Amino acid sequence: MRFEKFFRATTSSSVPSTRSSAFLGSQDDDPIPVMNSSRTPRSAEVISMGCRFWFRTCCLLMILVGSTSCGDREDQKATRISDEIRDQPDRIRLPIPENEPIVRVRIRKVTGSLEPVDFAHSGQTVSIEDGNGRMITRKGPLTVRRDRDGWIIRAADTWTVPASFQSSDWISLASEGGLELTDDTGETRRYAGSLRCVHLPDQKETTWDLIEYVDIESYLPGVLSGELFGHWGLQCQAAQAIAARSFVTMECILRQKKRWDVVDTPGSQVYLGVVEDPLSHQACDMTSGMILTWGPEVVPGYFSSCCGGRAATGVEAIGPNPINAVPPLKGHAGDGYCQEAPLYEWTRECSGRDLGRAIRRSASKGSPEKAIGTVERIIIIGRNRHGRGVRLQIRDTAGRRVEMTSEDLLQSSRSLPGGALYSGWVEGRTRGGRLELSGHGYGHGAGLCQYGSAAMDKAGKSFWQMIEFYYPGAEIKKAW
Repeated sequence: MRFEKFFRATTSSSVPSTRSSAFLGSQDDDPIPVMNSSRTPRSAEVISMGCRFWFRTCCLLMILVGSTSCGDREDQKATRISDEIRDQPDRIRLPIPENEPIVRVRIRKVTGSLEPVDFAHSGQTVSIEDGNGRMITRKGPLTVRRDRDGWIIRAADTWTVPASFQSSDWISLASEGGLELTDDTGETRRYAGSLRCVHLPDQKETTWDLIEYVDIESYLPGVLSGELFGHWGLQCQAAQAIAARSFVTMECILRQKKRWDVVDTPGSQVYLGVVEDPLSHQACDMTSGMILTWGPEVVPGYFSSCCGGRAATGVEAIGPNPINAVPPLKGHAGDGYCQEAPLYEWTRECSGRDLGRAIRRSASKGSPEKAIGTVERIIIIGRNRHGRGVRLQIRDTAGRRVEMTSEDLLQSSRSLPGGALYSGWVEGRTRGGRLELSGHGYGHGAGLCQYGSAAMDKAGKSFWQMIEFYYPGAEIKKAW
């Protein structure tokens, strides 16, 4: 039975004057650097930059190297297809699904025949299917790899697979109770869905993607556990569940003809597989099937770690496609709630030469940014209606000046030796040969602010009020 009830979320003038936070993520089909701008593939960066994941990583790296980190390069890929769609001026439809989608989560990209992947525990029965519908069963543990001749599966210490399986473009593994997967660091995670090993025909014979096929409601608890601190409240977790569900629904719609929908890193939303956290499951259960809508379409559930108190709009943070211009993505009014966030305000030193090099590297051929040298000054020359700095002037030591959006600077900074800037809302001047930066927030600042919603929860606000504040005018529909 489908529920057709809509819940109206309107902007409230009684929201306490505090502050908020935010960030997004990205993904891709090919290993390209995340330089999300109108000239280069724009990362969904909506996507999250999981609060818990990134805050802990950040603290560790600040201790070690005194700067922020944005993860490894595989985490920083731009969604070549989805992001280009978001940047196109043509209208893309995001119809509300009538049934719960199956999400395809890329867990890993395997690039060589000497890189095996281990599945299942000893004695576990695993069903293995090939692309032609043939099926066999084997006892775990299993090891899968691929060489020039095709798939090789090791079970019970024997390399064994029928010839039809070996030559198939893909094989799928599933087991009752889920499959355990050990990564190259030795960490083991469990996945409830089927795990499909997909050969990439446009790449080397030994290159393949490992993709989990799982229903959205089974997927979401692993996102909440990856994105939020476990001690954050139930209402905050519920708001995050609605945002994350809406975001992944959008990706399922946009990427129907692609191999996968999202990755399991901050490039999309941090996803930990099957988790036992009761609060994550409770938040997903109490909002089951609820997504953000505007009229007959899904609202992309963009979110970030900390908005720094002033919201970015969807167009400013993600791109000019009309799906980002709907009223719920125009940004919250006034201050947010995230004053207590560690990166509500921040300072950092970096090399002006390195920043100039990063800007040139991401710039398109023939653009003014290609000529920028050692950066000497960064000045905010434009703010949006909420007061957030969104347009910057970059000056170099030779007197050259270029203008950039704050989001373009953020994406350009991903190749900085010390890691990307925390956000593009930043100013800077050179003192003593070093570029001193001062900025606000962590991430793009569009949609839900994770630290802000945590503060609202602490103040006794409901997830309805959080959605009302961060996505003004959105309707929450129980779609499945």
